[in-house]
Amino acid sequence: MTLETHLNRAFEHLISDDVNSAISIDQLIESMDLTLLKENPSDEELNHIKQLAQGYPIAALCVYAHHLNQFYLPAGFNFATVVNFPQGNNKLDACINEIDQAFKLRVKEIDYVLPYQMYLAGNKHEALNQCDAIAKSCKKYGLTLKIIIETGAFPDIQSIYQLSNELIKIGCDFLKTSTGKIAHGASLSAAFAILSAIKDSGKKCGIKISGGIKTPQQALSYASLAELIINKKISKDWFRLGASSLLDELLTGN
Repeated sequence: MTLETHLNRAFEHLISDDVNSAISIDQLIESMDLTLLKENPSDEELNHIKQLAQGYPIAALCVYAHHLNQFYLPAGFNFATVVNFPQGNNKLDACINEIDQAFKLRVKEIDYVLPYQMYLAGNKHEALNQCDAIAKSCKKYGLTLKIIIETGAFPDIQSIYQLSNELIKIGCDFLKTSTGKIAHGASLSAAFAILSAIKDSGKKCGIKISGGIKTPQQALSYASLAELIINKKISKDWFRLGASSLLDELLTGN
């Protein structure tokens, strides 16, 4: 059993039912970025997620930009889309163009993948410079920026903590754990590292948990951990859950 597995089990015990029972299903729904990131979703999948988005007070609906024309939702609805997704290897100019186009499509939030392969290969300065340019582009349009770290690709929680500190300095609005497209998605230990960096920075930055969040208990565990570290109640202003099937599970258990 690895050290991270031990840490995850310890967290799960620490934030057990006695602690997380104060967090309601409604709070989790209101913090959710309902997500559909399939290249070729079926009509049934599109219709289902559309009905959920219309029927429940989610924080945002996150889909590929080329699927946005499928959703005729009320003016002011909070759309999010992904940029540099999922591998984080696109050219900076192409990423900025994606943001320009997303703004024209009524998108309000950008989930941008850090060039994490570049960063892990040792070219940290260039990777962070690209994040800074993306932050400036989003700020120009008044868009909320969530930077996806892809925590499952990093060797340990210390490296996640250090990177989180650098990204917070850049001025992103949220740090997001994962794309959900590699083998290792979100973990409590990675979330702990990000939350610790946010707390230690003293700056306004939120966290988005994504990548394998499928059950209400998982959602409650992450929400409880966030409240424990940041010492305030979860809200969509600083805490998000990115998931595709979680809302159905929450509604079934409600």
